[in-house]
Amino acid sequence: MSDGKKLESAVKQYAGYIWNRPATSDRIAGVNFDCILEISPIEKIIIEITENKTLDKIRIDIGKIQTVRMKMLSENILIRPFIICDFTPTQGMKDAGKETYIEVISFDDFKKMFFDFATYKHIRSNKQFGSAVDPITGKSDESKYTPVGYELIKNGEISAEEIAHRIIKNEKVVLLGDYGTGKSRCFMEVFRILSSKAEETLIYPIAIDLKETWGLENAIEIITRHFRHLGIKQDGIDNVVKAFNGNRLCFLLDGFDEIGSRPWSEDKKTLELLRKHALQGVNDLLSTTNAGFLISGREHYFNSNNEMLSSLGLRENNVTIARCKNEFSYAEFIEYLSLNNIKAELPEWLPKKPLVLKTIASLNQTELEDIFISSNNNEIEFWFKFIDAMCERDSKIHAILDPEVVKQVLIKLSNITRYKPQNVGPITEAEIVNIFHEVTGTYPNEQSTVMLQRLPGLGRVSTETSDRNFIDGFILDGLRALDLSQSIQSNDKNISNFRWINPLQHLGTSVLAHDIYKQKNFNIYISYVKQSIHRNSENKIAISDIISAISKTNIEKVDYEGITLLEPHFGEISFEKNNFKNIYFVDGIFESITLGKIDPENITIKRCNIVKLKGVSSTTGRPDWIDGSNEINSYEPRSTLAAIKKTGLSNAQKILVSILIKVYKQHGNGRLERTLNKGLTQVDKKILKEVIHYLVKNNHLLTSKDSGEGEIIYKPVRKLQTRIEKILEELDRSSDEIWKSVSAFDEAN
Repeated sequence: MSDGKKLESAVKQYAGYIWNRPATSDRIAGVNFDCILEISPIEKIIIEITENKTLDKIRIDIGKIQTVRMKMLSENILIRPFIICDFTPTQGMKDAGKETYIEVISFDDFKKMFFDFATYKHIRSNKQFGSAVDPITGKSDESKYTPVGYELIKNGEISAEEIAHRIIKNEKVVLLGDYGTGKSRCFMEVFRILSSKAEETLIYPIAIDLKETWGLENAIEIITRHFRHLGIKQDGIDNVVKAFNGNRLCFLLDGFDEIGSRPWSEDKKTLELLRKHALQGVNDLLSTTNAGFLISGREHYFNSNNEMLSSLGLRENNVTIARCKNEFSYAEFIEYLSLNNIKAELPEWLPKKPLVLKTIASLNQTELEDIFISSNNNEIEFWFKFIDAMCERDSKIHAILDPEVVKQVLIKLSNITRYKPQNVGPITEAEIVNIFHEVTGTYPNEQSTVMLQRLPGLGRVSTETSDRNFIDGFILDGLRALDLSQSIQSNDKNISNFRWINPLQHLGTSVLAHDIYKQKNFNIYISYVKQSIHRNSENKIAISDIISAISKTNIEKVDYEGITLLEPHFGEISFEKNNFKNIYFVDGIFESITLGKIDPENITIKRCNIVKLKGVSSTTGRPDWIDGSNEINSYEPRSTLAAIKKTGLSNAQKILVSILIKVYKQHGNGRLERTLNKGLTQVDKKILKEVIHYLVKNNHLLTSKDSGEGEIIYKPVRKLQTRIEKILEELDRSSDEIWKSVSAFDEAN
């Protein structure tokens, strides 16, 4: 298609959008026109399109239009004419048209009659995207975007580029993730990609921060408020609404969990109804648009994906659900360091999170070496050293603040966030001042007040407010653990009456476990759990946090004496150490459960929402003590080759699992010997031979010879398929004879 034809086609498309009528090339009064629209029997739009930059050509088109106009006027038909140029017309050209009331305009200005996207793009790009802010300045994050993958809940990954591509194809995408995992940066990148393609696709991205839509009940209200917040005038908003009705807008909606305050009720159904009511405007917007969209929020805001889809008005079969990874992959990590010019040598176990890495990068080389060496290459030890180094560094910069004061203020501030719907904040100036008074016994003077606004680990929410957020869960989670530990040690009676909404996650429970073990005083924590459950304490999260932390220690088995914990809320809990028994969990939330090698003693979980069950890949692997009354959102199997390397399996067990996956789970009718051994060259070759010999000898593998090179081919015994899959589901929890026999090879060697 020639450039002229492309221009004509684009003009017709926009004309159709502007006037909601078919736009076609046609004849009027025997004269051909590039584009004609019939508004009514007595009104027509006629458009001539030109790439010729001479004034003479414009005058010829004006004469042509005027002849037809007068003819149609005699028949009582009104003509509204346009001459559209593929360039910016000169003032002389515009004046020539004005004399006869013919609009001579550029194609760019014609498009603005539909929607002035160029102006919107400029204004919106200079505004904040959700939480994507520089923690120091509070301004929009200007750092370079690191291309990352977002995990699809149905396996695989998706990039920001692919998300944009799906939106262009009118597909619906939901992105889940906690604060600091990159949701808002993803939105910025998708907005940039879609904006760059808007001229080609005629689909315009509208990026809305949903926390500004509180109380709105329909799509038009949401669109109108967004554009008013940007300072766009009413006539511009009217054109946007017209574009929305023409299905040319695609929406990027950030923060479905930030619409108003988090509702609270004892009744789960009431909570669901409150959340659904808060999102009715978003539901209307998503239900009304026929274009693709992206919407995001925190993963655990809803009790389940089903509730999320219902509240947003979506169906599972026509939506893509992805989640932000908590950390960079190794390749993404290296790319991030390169893009942000971070040259420090960092240990492999360091959390590969942007906000943590920025903090690390702010330390000098001596400070870095000190904390890495003194932590003995242990993540939890490192966390304690890192926090101390961060507070020490801040006190050197601001000598008015003692490092221990800085640390205690941060610990107390972390307690405040236990109640915050957004998890990491916001924390007001007044709250910071009050905490300082609680820690020191005095109110800050003018100088120390300024210093408190620059506390390490806290960042600006935005330029519009002096409120602060914790910049990352790596810092916050551990501080919360220390706060809980201090409360238990000081016998704080008030803690049982608190109603926290944010539990400890993996690092926090590990820090608390470390602190408990270091004190060698398990009894006060165990007593707190038992007494709080007997008294039906309000603070279910504090109880859950302590149980989770104790489960990670090397304590002898704790007997909870058959008590029932109603409505627990665990950020995570591990049964790998199998060090507690006789407790029942009912009607609660488990964000993550990690199964151990053997089933725990007299423990049951009933009627709970389990966000992720680690250690099995499907409901068939679910142990009986987690019964069918529970709602399990997702599973995390260990039966993939990549996952096997991260487990604590012995060499013989790793070899067995690798072989069984290759022969029984991967496509094909068998595996050549060299393929079977691939990836196992680093393990004990003697054990490798023993495992293969055992499987063949006991008819768990069949063998034949390759007709070409005579190499051995190992084939599955299909009648064993179900048995093998059960072994791969259970792994170190398996009691199968195959598993037990192969496990013994390590001991023999």
